[in-house]
Amino acid sequence: MKHNLLTYVMIAAGVATFVACSDNDDAPDFSVKPYTVPTTYSFGNASYTASTQRVKMTVELDGYLKLANAGAAVVALDQAKVNNMWLNTGNPFADASLNTSGKTLKEATSDADLIKAYADSVLKYNTGAAAAPGTGGFIPRGANKIIVGPRGMEYGQSFVKGIMGSLYFKEAVRILSSVKSMTAKDTTAAQKLWDEAFGYLGVPADYDSSKTYPNTDPNRPLLWGGYLAERGKAIQAGGTIFSAFLKGRAAIGGYDIKVRDEQADIILAKWEQLAAAAALNYVTAPTASSAIGNFGTQLHALSEGQGFISALKYRAANSKLSAANYAALSAIISKDFYVLLNQPGFTDLVAAQNILKTTYGL
Repeated sequence: MKHNLLTYVMIAAGVATFVACSDNDDAPDFSVKPYTVPTTYSFGNASYTASTQRVKMTVELDGYLKLANAGAAVVALDQAKVNNMWLNTGNPFADASLNTSGKTLKEATSDADLIKAYADSVLKYNTGAAAAPGTGGFIPRGANKIIVGPRGMEYGQSFVKGIMGSLYFKEAVRILSSVKSMTAKDTTAAQKLWDEAFGYLGVPADYDSSKTYPNTDPNRPLLWGGYLAERGKAIQAGGTIFSAFLKGRAAIGGYDIKVRDEQADIILAKWEQLAAAAALNYVTAPTASSAIGNFGTQLHALSEGQGFISALKYRAANSKLSAANYAALSAIISKDFYVLLNQPGFTDLVAAQNILKTTYGL
């Protein structure tokens, strides 16, 4: 009886060992495997339609608001159309695929009420009245005009640059920071998120940072993608960010989370530096001797600067910009623009320039 019991125990142990070995043999291997980094964003399962659709929605709404700037005469805008483009109701977009996308600008935008108020204010002050300190209206800018509020803010620029930060940059930071917390087992989910972040950059799959894209090119870079060239050439933003997106996406497929995270950090740091470089340009331009006294030029630049500085609110946790310096930048750009432009020596704008230069090596 004892012999039979011993035999049973030995057999059972053997079965358990066999099952354990079999389970271990069938377990997925998530160790790093060879992978190839392509020269275009041509990954087989890549999909970023939702994010690119939101980029195109902003481009259309921005284009509609800019109609108010044309010529000297008042070009009336329709508040209902602006509302519909914001909420994606009533088929407001010329690109029919946007109308049926199921996506809206409002749902993904932080500080959404403020951003929408900027758009609405273009209509509010598009009355044909001349602007002056304390009075909103139009200010000539070349052969056209800009629409500003009582404090000199050009609301169309505050809208588009504001949403570039509070939607596209903010989402990219959130998404890539989230990917960095994932394990190799989360490959499919990480790829999907990485693709979404890439879509918010607004560049084509075959983006070439050395190419000049004409405005007539349907695949031209949009919003942040356009600023890779407009304000990012000196810091090699275009090539750096695009290459990091390619290498990071390939690394995810190769279970190489170390390289993935390194590329995420490169993207986040360079994208933030791009925002800072743009902000620096726009808080510097109004102080140039050729711009002094030309409110159309100065207020336009400050309004763009305000939008890019506000984008820094959504920077990554390991940002070089301290909370104190961000607060200082925000306090400066929140002042009445006419006051900033009338300060002897542009004291506040020079202070903002120094913060941006020192922090970001610009």
